[in-house]
Amino acid sequence: MTNVRQILSGSLLIAGCAIGAGMLGIPLITQAVGFLPAMVITSAVWLFMMLTGLLFLEATLWMPAHANVLSMTERFLGKKGKIFSGALFLFLYYCLMVAYFSAGTPLFSSFLTLGGVAHIPEFMLHFLYGGLFFLIVGAGLKWIDRVNYLLMVGLIASYVGFLAVGAPGVETKQLMGQNWGGVLWATPILFSAFGFHNVIPSLTTHFQSKGKVMRLSIFWGTLLTLIVYALWQWLILGSVPDDLLQESLQKGEPVTSALVRLTGHQWIMSLGGAFSFFAIVTSMLGVSFSLVDFLGDGLKMKREGRDRWILCAATFLPPLFINMWNPSLFLLAIGIAGGFGEAFLNGILPVWLVWKGRYSHHLPSEVSLGGKMLLLILLAAGLLVMCTELLALMRR
Repeated sequence: MTNVRQILSGSLLIAGCAIGAGMLGIPLITQAVGFLPAMVITSAVWLFMMLTGLLFLEATLWMPAHANVLSMTERFLGKKGKIFSGALFLFLYYCLMVAYFSAGTPLFSSFLTLGGVAHIPEFMLHFLYGGLFFLIVGAGLKWIDRVNYLLMVGLIASYVGFLAVGAPGVETKQLMGQNWGGVLWATPILFSAFGFHNVIPSLTTHFQSKGKVMRLSIFWGTLLTLIVYALWQWLILGSVPDDLLQESLQKGEPVTSALVRLTGHQWIMSLGGAFSFFAIVTSMLGVSFSLVDFLGDGLKMKREGRDRWILCAATFLPPLFINMWNPSLFLLAIGIAGGFGEAFLNGILPVWLVWKGRYSHHLPSEVSLGGKMLLLILLAAGLLVMCTELLALMRR
């Protein structure tokens, strides 16, 4: 029973980290290719991310407890690989934290208002929002796990609400269109939507390097994410006309605005706000506790007691003050570098680490996933995503 609970816990933490508010925008991108092509590319991205997650687990299991990206890259890639990977990790996930503060604080304020809380000054809202996460993450992974359970219940409930509202309006004929030529352009946003690799070292330590528990957590957590994304695209592409989706895309609105115009139910926007809030905070939990472990690995500090609270301060204070000062520069930066960072850290890096571990250090594999051919295929796919992101930026 212990292993079952651990697998459920790990699966929900992985799914919570992967499923973000950006999911609301996925149909706005995939509607250009049609439902069947969207399902094919979504499934392909899931398979890629699940496999590279298992590779990253393989590299993690070669390391002692509490090792993170910096220790792994220094051992297998040398000091230059450590500096490059560590700098990219730090930049990408601090930018994500800024984005979560920027998007989450207004939603948090709305929830407080609905709860009857009087108006709170904006700077106090930032501190209150960040302070709650600071306390949860500082208390350790057991508390993160418990809070994540509750937040995932809210996420799933709001998601089921969307399905209940929209499912009766799904029309099969709207799912018939196909444009295979545009499939590749949907890859970068889907690639980012399946990101969870950053939590693998932390969860592996938490589960005492139990390879089976981690393998099953990665499989079930990513499969749950795939099912959520597949049903969401079925719902939106099958019920919302293309012109309404295009209108939302051009205005930079979430797809919930198209559902409001279609159904006339204004409360859908509130439901969308609830879903966005739960999606943001579950993802923020995953990123923040992985950053704590990353910093602890680099600074050679313990992940408990006073050291943990210091690491939490180093995790939350920089994005908090950046968001209060001027988050726009960092949100712009992540828009440019996010695709490259995700492609390298979640695609190319796991392949590189395992290649070096297997064929240069001759280490035994507990995961035993494929051989050189599979690694080369995954490496080529990761490079393709990076090139696609570059071309997409050039087209803007």
